[in-house]
Amino acid sequence: MGFCCNGFGWGGWGAWGSLGTVGLILNVVFFVGLLAVLGLGAAWLIRQLGRRPAAPQAGVDPIEIARRRLAAGEITTAEFGEIRDRLQS
Repeated sequence: MGFCCNGFGWGGWGAWGSLGTVGLILNVVFFVGLLAVLGLGAAWLIRQLGRRPAAPQAGVDPIEIARRRLAAGEITTAEFGEIRDRLQS
């Protein structure tokens, strides 16, 4: 045996060692909380690294876009005619 505290050094089982079962529970809660924070941080980092900007759609016909805008009422038939004439020239 050692000089103090059943041979486990000067402080016994650590800072909360003198609290007995409560100290053990606090140690476990602290450790689980630390693991949770590290896990959430890793998940956040993986999500941030996995995000990529959306690539523009390749092969979309500009006339088709103009038709959709005309059908939705975003442009008039005169504007559609101008767009069509510019794209065909």
